[in-house]
Amino acid sequence: MNSTRKALIAAAIAVIFSGGLIFWQVKARKSGPVELTADDMSVIAAEQPPQVRARLASDEQARKDFALELRRWLALAEEAEAHGVHTEPDMKRQLELQRASIIATYYFQEQGENGPNITDEEVTTFFKDPINQNRFDLLMTDIKANDPNLAKQDIPKEEIEAFKQRVGRVYIGEKKGLEQGFDKRPKVRLQVMLQQARLLGQKYAFDNLKKKIEATDAEVDQYLADHPEMDTDKANLAKAQEVLKRAQAGEDFAKLAQEFSTDGSKEQGGDLGWFGPGRMVPEFEKAAYALKPGEISGIVKSQFGFHIIKLEERKTETKDGKPTEMLRARHILISTPDANAFGGPPQTGRVKAKGALEQEKGEKLLKEIVERSHVKVAENYTVKPPEQQPMQGLPPGLEAPPAEQPAPKEAPKATPKP
Repeated sequence: MNSTRKALIAAAIAVIFSGGLIFWQVKARKSGPVELTADDMSVIAAEQPPQVRARLASDEQARKDFALELRRWLALAEEAEAHGVHTEPDMKRQLELQRASIIATYYFQEQGENGPNITDEEVTTFFKDPINQNRFDLLMTDIKANDPNLAKQDIPKEEIEAFKQRVGRVYIGEKKGLEQGFDKRPKVRLQVMLQQARLLGQKYAFDNLKKKIEATDAEVDQYLADHPEMDTDKANLAKAQEVLKRAQAGEDFAKLAQEFSTDGSKEQGGDLGWFGPGRMVPEFEKAAYALKPGEISGIVKSQFGFHIIKLEERKTETKDGKPTEMLRARHILISTPDANAFGGPPQTGRVKAKGALEQEKGEKLLKEIVERSHVKVAENYTVKPPEQQPMQGLPPGLEAPPAEQPAPKEAPKATPKP
């Protein structure tokens, strides 16, 4: 599967499963194995964004990949249900709220901007019913239980009230939607089912399957032995040892840093400027403070890779009324230059191997779950491509000037009728 198709399928799955999950009921079936027919798949595909819909409409393999992803989630949810995940009290409340949210969302979408507005007074009246107030109180209890940070603080009353207004509108919207039969509409019922699959599947995977795919140190060692190309730590260490020998032999440290270092200081010859205690990672700081000016360290390993440090100068400054020893040093960092998007440390070869191994174990376990499930999902289904959107005209005055046309040699004898 090419990267574009993978991205589109992932985007489609994310759209389908945005939100939480609800008790499934397809075609008025109360329980039992789930089966998505070709018609069901066409309905689901029709709810996707235009870009995804266009790909599904034109690419048979993309449709099969899309169906497989849905089958995986549904199979995982079926196993979760078999283990009673859906019967846990807090899960029941999540399912209830999410069911209300889906029905209310479709109801509000159909009403549009000119639909009836739900006022604050309606919400206040709704929560005067003790049953409805109890539902909200339990919801707040669940939220705090699942977020330790919220449990440790008092939530301002105005924030609770604002949240209560939103929740109230969801429940009132659900009631209005039920009165109009929204829960019986195919696209709503299918959305409810798919939403549930994600919530139940995620919960079951985290609580029951996560430990099964965790890789032990021995397994990672064996994986690296089988995939030596992934053992970048070994290659980087060998390179660092070679550079260290050259530095110890008297080669210019700054030039070696410019040639071999993989961090941002290489352009300055590895110069890190002045720094004090707590500014560097512990391994680096300990090694740097143990040096005398002019000395070069051995190889220092940190989360960022392998460092070679040269201490340039020391001085003492007074900070907060206390003498603080400051250092000025250079370093050469040998690492795989693949730091994450937020500027964090690069992943070591061992970390990458562990991730790849756990992904393989997870894929194998998921395949086993799918194979023993009773879920059926049609692979052959039709998808209507999105309609072409009309080109938007530019505001008056911004249009390109018309091309200058040459004057006709002879004026037309008659003007044709429109």
